[in-house]
Amino acid sequence: MGKRLTVLLALALIVGLTFSAAYAEVQNVKVSGDIIASGVARNHFNLSNSNSGDKSVLKQNFLMTQVRLRVDADLTDNVMATVRLINERIWNGQNDHGVSGLNTDTNNNSIDLDLAYVTLKEFLYSPLTLTIGRQEIKFGNSFIIGNAKVRASGSSIPTDLTERKAFDAIRATLNYDPLVVDLVYAQVKQDNSVDRNTISLTGINATYALNNKTDVSVYYWLKKDNNTNQNTVPTSSRPDQLSTIGALISLTPIDNMTTSLEAAYQFGRNTSMPNAKKHDAWALQAMADYTFAKVKTTPKIGASYTYLSGANTGGTRNQGWDPLFYDQKLNNIVYTLLPFSNMNAFNLKGSLKPVEDVTVSLVYGYYNVAQKRSASFTVPNTYDNGATYYGGGTGTYTGKTHLGNALDGTVTYDYTEDVQFALTGGYFLPGNALTDDTATATQLIGSMKVVF
Repeated sequence: MGKRLTVLLALALIVGLTFSAAYAEVQNVKVSGDIIASGVARNHFNLSNSNSGDKSVLKQNFLMTQVRLRVDADLTDNVMATVRLINERIWNGQNDHGVSGLNTDTNNNSIDLDLAYVTLKEFLYSPLTLTIGRQEIKFGNSFIIGNAKVRASGSSIPTDLTERKAFDAIRATLNYDPLVVDLVYAQVKQDNSVDRNTISLTGINATYALNNKTDVSVYYWLKKDNNTNQNTVPTSSRPDQLSTIGALISLTPIDNMTTSLEAAYQFGRNTSMPNAKKHDAWALQAMADYTFAKVKTTPKIGASYTYLSGANTGGTRNQGWDPLFYDQKLNNIVYTLLPFSNMNAFNLKGSLKPVEDVTVSLVYGYYNVAQKRSASFTVPNTYDNGATYYGGGTGTYTGKTHLGNALDGTVTYDYTEDVQFALTGGYFLPGNALTDDTATATQLIGSMKVVF
């Protein structure tokens, strides 16, 4: 018995000496996160007065909680690791599994991996930082890249309200101040059962600070899509290859004023439309904001113009702008119901602080189509991939011009540095460019957010 114990202890010592180097030395650990509790009331999000089928397309009322817990660990030799977990669920959505007649959706109980990446600073040489794993990636005003838009399977949270935005990616950042160059490869979708059912994103973004008031960025992105029919095996043996080139100028012409101008062009091989074999699309966005810093209520005003080209009916080129992975809400309901394509948008916004810790803001939007056409479109942010929410996930252009008018109003109250209450109301009045049987869509969202 003693001999066996000695052998076991010797083996344990050998294993310990062999693998001790595999454990990184943790120098600092930071734990943070946030909790958001919200109540949501939505009406006519199918833009129709019809109540055929499921009446939930006319009205949705629910409470939900979103929780994120993040751990950042500083290791040795400029190595850092970050993990963030997330749970998003409708209230009373714990669902007693195995009980006959009760909902069996288990996602409300699941804790998913939201972020999981390693940062290697001064990798190989000092200007290079390498970031590997699931990470958030945002460039400029998120006009092109900012949100992977990959919903969790079976999630009961509408995708326009989710906090999930991360890409599974490798990012190399070269910092040659005042020039910063980012190279990115992201695997946006990979189907385990169908090897070719994939979407990948590869690109480069270079930003140069001309001075302390002017930044210039140029970029190129290539999206390869073997999943052109979404959620089905692709019918084409060749992937849809979409290239996007563009530039962004950000300028502070005077104190308290920020402006930007961004233009982009898309080209490449198109396999998503039978007659249009090439991509040929344009986008433009101009923005300006000014803060009256010396006024007691700190009012802010802003304006923007957004142009996203639309496809011609029966055209020989696909001139419809591909929204890629944008992360902008020009107006809340518009973002939820209309594609970020074939659009002319004028937006005005303003905010002020009538009393300390309270901010009131308004955003108005006037929307037209960029290209008149009579065709169906896919609703961009749906519940259950369009199967059961927002009227089946499709809409129709009528061949006319005006998409509609939108208005959002928000009141926020900073209860403490860590706790914020907010109440947001909005409406969207559809125009004649959408199906004739239309109704005004409205929503009211009240929330409390705690950050720790």
